[in-house]
Amino acid sequence: MKVAIAIFVKTPGLSPLKTRLAASIGQQAAEDFYRLSLKSIVCTLNEIDIIPFWAIGEEAGLNDSLWSDFDKLHTGNGNLGDRQSSVYNELLEKHDAVILVGGDAPQLSKDIVEESIIQLQHHDYVIGPADDGGYYLLGGRCKISPEVWADTPWSHEQTREILIKKLDSSPHLLMTLTDVDTESDLEKMLSEMPNNLNDNQQKLKDWIKHL
Repeated sequence: MKVAIAIFVKTPGLSPLKTRLAASIGQQAAEDFYRLSLKSIVCTLNEIDIIPFWAIGEEAGLNDSLWSDFDKLHTGNGNLGDRQSSVYNELLEKHDAVILVGGDAPQLSKDIVEESIIQLQHHDYVIGPADDGGYYLLGGRCKISPEVWADTPWSHEQTREILIKKLDSSPHLLMTLTDVDTESDLEKMLSEMPNNLNDNQQKLKDWIKHL
């Protein structure tokens, strides 16, 4: 399968980053976490046979040097559903399947992404549940109607549950991971890191220990 993966990101200096985490550890530390998280994901995806893209939230951020590792596209405007719909549909036109992930899940492992690719050979959709009721990963090989995106409440404790009910077939569910929103979530996230850390995951782990 020809599988694309889009990492949804915001550009430092153009959009607020990890605002709830920043309230706990400070804005600069929250931005440091975000940058280390992005580097961890880049390292992970570079080990996998997949086609990566940055899905950038700001049109003005498309030329930022931070996004030099992969091809990039603008998410468009609107809420999270609108942006996911835009990126998913655009990439599905040229790929057999598309995976969407956030840029703030550094514990995302090679095994999880590879399992997603394998499961998309047998299921129309795959979802990685987040512990807050949302998801850290959504993959599919079929079109998702605009109504599904529009009628799903975002940043809600039942986001994942409602989305699953609206999909036209049951998704394969991956392991659950922590969505890092507060300082206490950092330790939970560390416990979910893969056994074989890549270099940037190790740097993030050391950074958290000295926070």
